[in-house]
Formats: sequence, structure tokens, C-alpha cells
Amino acid sequence: MKRGLKSFRAGPIILIGLGVIFLLNNFGVLPWDIWTNLWKFWPVIIILIGIEFIVGQSISFRSLAIVVLLIFIIPIVITFNPITRNPLSTDKLNVSEPLGSLTKAKIVIDMPATNLDIKAIESNTYKLIEGKVTYSKAVNKPTISREDTFGQEILKISQVMPAGLPFISTLQNNTELQVSRQIPLEIQINTGASRESIELKGLRINYLEINSQASDLNINFDSKYSAKVKLNAKASTITVKIPKDLEARIKINSKVKNLSIDSRFINSNNEYKTSKYDKAIVKLDLQIDAVASSISIK
Repeated sequence: MKRGLKSFRAGPIILIGLGVIFLLNNFGVLPWDIWTNLWKFWPVIIILIGIEFIVGQSISFRSLAIVVLLIFIIPIVITFNPITRNPLSTDKLNVSEPLGSLTKAKIVIDMPATNLDIKAIESNTYKLIEGKVTYSKAVNKPTISREDTFGQEILKISQVMPAGLPFISTLQNNTELQVSRQIPLEIQINTGASRESIELKGLRINYLEINSQASDLNINFDSKYSAKVKLNAKASTITVKIPKDLEARIKINSKVKNLSIDSRFINSNNEYKTSKYDKAIVKLDLQIDAVASSISIK
């Protein structure tokens, strides 16, 4: 008997359906946040494959059509919004805050998914911070807030990410910032699933804290200023460059996937120090708490 269109294999049909959705996403016909609804039905795929193994034959066309209707068609109809949620369309937020009479400041960057570049302002302009945030229209617009606490200004750049698949979140999201080299700074960074380049040459960083997940993190320190740094990382790749004329102590509190550290650091119970650290005036104190991460210290 010819089976004709009476039955199909589940796998190829599901792959075709997913491919069509991705194609429509890329052309802006369907919003990317549709995956928030589609993703809830992923266990149905496992069920279909299991049924095929049990019965030893393909799923009927009628049954497959019902599943496809539940997984794809209904959520498409409910969440269809092709104009404002195209992730390939971007917007820009300019960042420019004056230095004023500040003698110290704290900068908080709370952006769960953005590629981040930080460096010193090239010229001696009277700016605390300047730069831009380019973000996909599929996510929420970042916000900037300022507040004074005990004589110290706190500048916060934050972004609330919508629910969705993680791989969509960093698409077209880039933050490029230049900060003042004229006053001491504290910087706190909370991010994940991104690339981060932190260039500290010329900056007076009293304290730096980075909380990162699934990121590619690169930090380059300056030998002119002392700094205290705390890195909390999960499933990340961390590269730290410490100038040879900067005395440093590095504490690693967790077992990491891979660890490569320059021979000038002497190991004692997971604490690595340069030979003149204890007597140095200008020095770096670095603490790393990492899980399933790769660390390279040069």
C-alpha cells in the first residue's frame, strides 16, 4: 500500500517548521519574542519522537498537523507584531554625563546581555562618562539614572531584558563607554552571554566588581594605580593582563576548568603573589570566584 501523504516522519517536518519561523524572523515578518511562546511546547518534539519509536512507524499526517497548529500557528496569531520587534533593527542611546565638581564616583552597568567596551576618555574633557549604547528594538530601551549617596555620585546604566531565548539577547546589543581619568572610580558590571573588554590604562579604579555568566571577558590593568578587583564568573573565558611592573596578589576561590598563570606569580594555597607584593605601595588585589570557567593571567 502506498502511504502517500497519510504519514510523515516527525523530525523533518519539525525542522522545516523551525526553519520557516527563523526565516520570517530574519526578514522582520514575525517578531522574535514569538519564541517565548513557542519554546514552551518543546517537550512535544520529544513526545513525537518517542511515539515513533514505540509504534515503529511514522506519525499520521493528521496528528502532526494538530501538533504543528498548537506549537506554531496559534502562537503566531497571538503574538504577531512585525513592526516594532525586529531584532535586526537597532536604536541608539547616547551617554554623556558631566564631571562637575565630583571628587569620586561609582558607575554601575547592569545590562544582562550586551557586548561591553570600557576605556579612559582620551582628552581631558570634563565628562564623567560618555559613549553610546546600541540596542536591538527586540529588547527594552536602556535607562540612565543618577543619585548622590554620602557625598558620592552613583551613575547607573541598566536594561531589563524581555523573556526569550538566550541566544537572541545579545543580537545587535553593544555598549561603548569612555570614563573619566581625573577622579577615583568604582565600577560594578553585571552582565552575561556577552563579550567584555575592560581597558583600565589611565584610569584610577579604586574598586572593580564584575559579575559575569557565559562571557568572554578581557581586562587590562594599569601599573600606575592600585586597585581592588573582584570577579564572579560562571562558564566564562577570562583573560587578565597585568603589567610586569605592577605587584599583584590573586586569590582563586573556586576550581576552574582551565588555569594558565604567568610564572612570576608564586602559588601558595590558591593565592598567587609577585615577590614584592607585600612591600609595594602601588599594587593590585584580585579575587576570582569562578565556576566552570577558563582563566588566563598574563
